Amino acid sequence: MRHHLSLHSAGACALLASLAIAGLAGSPAVASTAGPAASTAAPAALPGALQGVDVSSFQHPTSTTPIDWAEVAGAGIQFAAVKATEGNYYQNPWALKDLAGAQAAGLSVIAYAFANPNGGGHSKSPAVQADYLLSYLGASFRNVPVLLDIEWDPYVNTDHTNSCYGLKPSAMVTWIAGFDSEIKAKTGRLPIIYTAKSWWQTCTGGSTAFGQTPIWPSDPNTPGSPLLPAGWANWGFWQYGLGTVPGIDTTDTDLDQLNPALIPLLSPGTRTGAGGGAASLQIGQADPVSGQAPSFSATGLPPGTSIGAGGRISGWPGTPGTYHPVVTAAAGGTSGSVSFPWTVSLASQGPAGPVKLDLGGKCLNDVGNSAANGTRAEIWKCNGSAAQQWTYVQDGTLRIHGKCLVPPGSSPASGAKVQLATCTGAPVQQWWLTYPRSISSSLAAIPVTLLSPATGMCLSDPGWSTKNGTRVVIGSCNGNKNQAWTPPAGPVSSRVAGLCLDDSSGTANGTMIDVSKCDGSVAQQWTTGPDGTVRVQGKCLDVQAGGTAAGTPVNLWSCNGTGAQQWQLVPGTAGVTLVNPASGLCLSDPGNSGASGTAMEIDPCTGATGQEWRDL
Repeated sequence: MRHHLSLHSAGACALLASLAIAGLAGSPAVASTAGPAASTAAPAALPGALQGVDVSSFQHPTSTTPIDWAEVAGAGIQFAAVKATEGNYYQNPWALKDLAGAQAAGLSVIAYAFANPNGGGHSKSPAVQADYLLSYLGASFRNVPVLLDIEWDPYVNTDHTNSCYGLKPSAMVTWIAGFDSEIKAKTGRLPIIYTAKSWWQTCTGGSTAFGQTPIWPSDPNTPGSPLLPAGWANWGFWQYGLGTVPGIDTTDTDLDQLNPALIPLLSPGTRTGAGGGAASLQIGQADPVSGQAPSFSATGLPPGTSIGAGGRISGWPGTPGTYHPVVTAAAGGTSGSVSFPWTVSLASQGPAGPVKLDLGGKCLNDVGNSAANGTRAEIWKCNGSAAQQWTYVQDGTLRIHGKCLVPPGSSPASGAKVQLATCTGAPVQQWWLTYPRSISSSLAAIPVTLLSPATGMCLSDPGWSTKNGTRVVIGSCNGNKNQAWTPPAGPVSSRVAGLCLDDSSGTANGTMIDVSKCDGSVAQQWTTGPDGTVRVQGKCLDVQAGGTAAGTPVNLWSCNGTGAQQWQLVPGTAGVTLVNPASGLCLSDPGNSGASGTAMEIDPCTGATGQEWRDL
């Protein structure tokens, strides 16, 4: 797009909408340090690419020369970018007429602002320049995709700065981010960025901070595909040359094309969540490839999550940090990628309490009540001291004094003595309460174990010792009392949508049990015991009236030792299922609804996400 410048199919319209949200992102490309390239013969348009033009008042040689948009469309042009504003001091007098005329002819349209970060005696503010564009577009065109044209300063001879408007790279990055943020805040979409690789390298220092936004490179010299600025692995639009277009009364109109080798993906936007909370995220397509289901892959996902064949990301992200996953879809030789930021915060902690061993009245004990890495864990007579106040956290870790219980080393063997370490959210620091043996129809109490899913072994009191100071180890799971533990109360999170099992309205017998947004309240502080019960606020999780039929509601009831209150914790795909042995059915969020307030019931065990739970 030139400074003074300036989509006819359903596919183009949908793709433009998707690109304005996000899209064509990925790993950084290598950046050039060269200056603006000399104009040469333009590469040919790519086969199958949608064709477009970008225009400004330059395409109106006189004050009475309109563009014949119907003729433009008849020549095969399918989209148009129209210059609307420059800085906060210039409005293209033809812009609104061109946007309306192009739309009436069946073209998709984009409105763009030529940036002037120096201001030229006017406002330098990126927010002011963004608002100036949106104000000019008004209600009629406020929802069209927006493009930021950021390139070599054409006023270096008059503003006496340089090609970067006198800004250092860090200041230029801040300016672009400010424009992006203002457009996103006012429209809900990020703008497309138009620039040249050489300018980007020189004036932003090769910043990779904008990879989640679509890129429109200017490169009339490279056949096949354009040179990309740093931060992008693929292009959406490409200004590939100049030419004559029927209906436009100039001989050097900018020619553009839409990448034909893309499956446009919709960005899910910025994602945030606490470690241990369930994630369920569908990556959508704007324009499916006709007759073909794409295969999905992803890199850079938070540990504990994965992407399925249909483009759904699920799991329990554990390790805190900010991630920038890249999701790719491919079908029939066509592919497309989208990247988005995903921040996993530290998991919230629940109430502290003892971890009781169902053998000899012993509790898990922090030797010396120390927070130092490498501190040993042992069994000791339960005494309620600070050395026995453990917290079972939403990310599946067992913590004391802010440190995590962990078997040592990257591949610990049976018999390895557990100790404290700095919490990282790594899988080796997780412990799942589960029942390690096959389902039994017996109503007898079955011990629940602390399983290390990373090792497949259980927290154990070696030799069935009841001696104070006995070191705790990991060992082969056996379901016996030397591996039976009762942790402090904590949340039970659903795999469906990060909701928690909730005692909805008090402690009266018959109170409905549902799933609600995890809030750390006393209504979500559950515990399990060696008697096979799951408890909250002194009452037990109960199958209504001892029913055994699918669809029977689950409620709260005074603990009475009946089969209606027995639950076995059985490993599932990525969590545990709660099986009521009297009926052989599982605690279920019916229909995997994931809706807050959904009442729980028992249903046939299918391994559905609505039957998997964590942090019991």
